[in-house]
Amino acid sequence: MGTRLEEKKKTFKLIVALLSAAATLIWVLFFAWMLCKNSASSEVMELAEGWHVSVNGQALAQEDTLAAYKFSHLQVGDEIVLMGSFPKGMARHQTMTFLCYLSTIDVEIDGRQIYHYGQEYAEKNWLVGSGYHFIDLPDNVSGKDFVITLNVREPDAFTNITNPTVTATSEVYREFARQHLLSTFVGIFLILLGAVMTIVSAVAVCYSKLYVRLLYIGIFSFLMGIWSMGNMKVFEIFKIDLASNTTVEYLTLYLAPISFILMIAEMRKHVAIWKQQLAYASAMLMGLFFVVSTILHFLNIEHYPRLLGYFHLFGGISLFLVALTGYDKEKKRDRSERALHIGVVILCVSVAIDLVRFNLQKYVMQDNELLTISIIPVGTLLFIVMLVVSYIFYIYGILVHEAEQEWLADRAYHDELCGTYNRTKCNERFDELDAGDAEYALINMDLNGLKTINDSLGHVQGDLLLQEFAAILQDAFSGMGEVFRMGGDEFLVLVRQEQFPLIDQCLNKMVRLEKRRSSELTFNIEAAYGVAKSSECPKESVQKVYMLADRRMYDMKTKQKINQRLR
Repeated sequence: MGTRLEEKKKTFKLIVALLSAAATLIWVLFFAWMLCKNSASSEVMELAEGWHVSVNGQALAQEDTLAAYKFSHLQVGDEIVLMGSFPKGMARHQTMTFLCYLSTIDVEIDGRQIYHYGQEYAEKNWLVGSGYHFIDLPDNVSGKDFVITLNVREPDAFTNITNPTVTATSEVYREFARQHLLSTFVGIFLILLGAVMTIVSAVAVCYSKLYVRLLYIGIFSFLMGIWSMGNMKVFEIFKIDLASNTTVEYLTLYLAPISFILMIAEMRKHVAIWKQQLAYASAMLMGLFFVVSTILHFLNIEHYPRLLGYFHLFGGISLFLVALTGYDKEKKRDRSERALHIGVVILCVSVAIDLVRFNLQKYVMQDNELLTISIIPVGTLLFIVMLVVSYIFYIYGILVHEAEQEWLADRAYHDELCGTYNRTKCNERFDELDAGDAEYALINMDLNGLKTINDSLGHVQGDLLLQEFAAILQDAFSGMGEVFRMGGDEFLVLVRQEQFPLIDQCLNKMVRLEKRRSSELTFNIEAAYGVAKSSECPKESVQKVYMLADRRMYDMKTKQKINQRLR
């Protein structure tokens, strides 16, 4: 077992090393790229002060910055008007970047509309979407007043508004990409990783169910990558419309837990039936929620964002049920389970930190730029990495188990002294031959002089005689037949029909090898043999063919004894 297991370990370690090296290289290149990008930042002007805000015609008390205004219990149809002024001395060819959630937007400068979005969606009761609006400004806006009108299209669409920024039009998308580098990289990395794993494992599953777990990990990674890019609005870089971006964001969010729970269920196949059923019931619960929410969304009855609370509820119930399937205070977790639990802890901690960050930025420290950066994409990436590590440990365990089983099989079917197949294996072959109708030949061998060598030279030399003869047989019949040690000094060779013409050639080679080795050793190697073909015993069992070969072997042994006396 040692050699085979070591080979599998080396192959396994090589694969892990290559994957680790590739991942490390990607990260090094990314951070080098990010450093270069950060050093070439464009000038960004933040429009934070001097705002006048009203809700449904009622003016709010003036705050120091736009981000400091709070909006609670917004309802569909509420109108929010933001009035501000551009600073004097602004350069030409500028673009204003404005983040807006689930609302239509209309921008006017000196009473002239320069930008609008979402009205056509609102008229049809479609999802308006959330994201960044890139508003190209006229050349003569320096010192002018402007009005941004928002019409809320979903309940509690937002609670505060991020300060708009102004950037040179030629640099606006480059600056946006620079600010979202980490989210973009993590999202693309998860999407590519998930796509590759999904495609490869989907093909591999056709050959082995060992890859089912990897398939679920790939799907989960792909979905979380898309959700990450949608949630951080980085799809804006590719100019995807806000409604589609938001729809995809929520669709992947609602769909992702199903693949994760199915992966956990796959890992729980060794547990009690009720635990397996509980895991699959959790997946069905989330699947039912996804189907119902999707139907409601596309029928424009209730859009995805309105159902987020239900997602949190059902998701929490499902995760609790899944956690029950893995709870066993008596069980010692293997490395695969430990890696999975580390990944879950990382994800949960990142979500908890992000919830704190979100609420701090939303209600306490609206002007803090660092609090606008979510760590969930990084937590998700680390979680996916731990899932892959968990799967690697799982496959490693399978390889070790298979190597052990192969070693046990070898011990069960091989003669320990001679290295040939043993009688147990021979009996199995006999059963196969009796069940089939293929032609075959049996060559029964009996090694001469074993008792004499044991008595005169000792059993060590007798064992050496058996080993030498077994090696001769395996050499002579290499690729032509299977060699068995039936016990004591008796051997058997099974030859299939297509090799019949080579039997005499193999026997002659055996005799030559016997003479050559005898000249090199202190004892003589000689064997009697008898050949019988199944065609000579039509409709008879293998045992009859074996007995015919055995009789012919003894006839040859008798002749050999007579020849020795005549000498």
